[in-house]
Amino acid sequence: MTTLHLIRRASGEFVPATDEDSAAAKRFRVGEISRVELKAMRNGGYFRKWWALVKIAYDMWAETMPAKEYHGRPVLPDFDRFRRDLTIMAGFFTPVWNAKGELRVEAESMAWSSMTEERFEQLYSATINVILSKILPDRGLTEQGLREWAMRVIEFA
Repeated sequence: MTTLHLIRRASGEFVPATDEDSAAAKRFRVGEISRVELKAMRNGGYFRKWWALVKIAYDMWAETMPAKEYHGRPVLPDFDRFRRDLTIMAGFFTPVWNAKGELRVEAESMAWSSMTEERFEQLYSATINVILSKILPDRGLTEQGLREWAMRVIEFA
């Protein structure tokens, strides 16, 4: 089963909320009928705001990554890996054992519908702090500037 986050437009159509949702939606053929159960997300606006923030940081970070190869394969920036690493760096992770018996951390689930507004604000603020201090420390960005930028992105989406 595929879970998509959708936004209802004024025209009545539903569109994918994020690039990940858009990619998942492409797995369905045009004209194909699918059964959908809709559930309003308690934190839908927060969800979009966080994704906009992460996308802004990713775009700025990705442009600084050097061209490299690993065993003859190009190494490219990966948004999903970046998102998970940013979540972990913000302190929202679960420790797990891998098959080699090594302790690892995994990003907390993206089940935003079950996240309280207080918990989300903690994640959002911690994400901003990580972006400013560890991901893009030399860009002259401010917390207020990042918050405003994310809101502008949402308004134009």
